[in-house]
Amino acid sequence: MTRVDRLKVVFMDEMPEVLEDGVLYISQECHVALHNCACGCGKEVSTPLVPTEFTLSIRDGRPSLWPSIGNHDFACASHYIVRDGRIVWAGRMSRSDIEFGRWKDQRLKRPPIPVPAPVQAPPPVVTSPVGPVAGLIERICNWIKLIWK
Repeated sequence: MTRVDRLKVVFMDEMPEVLEDGVLYISQECHVALHNCACGCGKEVSTPLVPTEFTLSIRDGRPSLWPSIGNHDFACASHYIVRDGRIVWAGRMSRSDIEFGRWKDQRLKRPPIPVPAPVQAPPPVVTSPVGPVAGLIERICNWIKLIWK
């Protein structure tokens, strides 16, 4: 197995048991693309073709995958982009950058937290008049109390 610098596209209904180096196998029905790691380590790389994972575009038979493919858990720890059928090697990522990226991905993939409906307060209970009328009634009550004394 040798390092590859290009991927060609093959559309499949069912994925083969053994993947050939330099081939990007695409199943539109299963929404997935498979290929052997471009470094030549022989590990199978699965890229789910769903909005929250990877985007595949094909121009003149040349595939592009976005975002980058980070095989950080493989021994090779390869990191690359597939652009117009070519492998564009990206730098290694630090463990903290990898963990931050995974955390960010998880946050983006979570359904939004439901916002509880606002609780309406019960209507206020009016026990006495409010405003200028209250002042007038209070003065009348005080006047009546003075008279009865």
